[in-house]
Amino acid sequence: MKPEIIVADNELPPEVIRAITLGRKIEAIKLLRDGTGLGLANAKVLVDRAALRYAQLNPKMPAMTEESSTGRLLAMMLVLAVVFAIYRYAIEV
Repeated sequence: MKPEIIVADNELPPEVIRAITLGRKIEAIKLLRDGTGLGLANAKVLVDRAALRYAQLNPKMPAMTEESSTGRLLAMMLVLAVVFAIYRYAIEV
């Protein structure tokens, strides 16, 4: 096992940055872990921070956020509730 190296989120290796800009976060985490000996949680935090920063610099790259997934889930649940209510109303009539 390699000793853990201290890496700042602005000092990521170029191959990790390339994987992040291509939207390959899992690959970026693997590359970062292999190159530095970081643990999974630390590597994920660094890659997530870098992904947000590079998404702001490159507007074409969509940023994956929990908020967008939560909003979609709530919208889907609302649609299902309305469809179910219409179905129940149609059965009673």
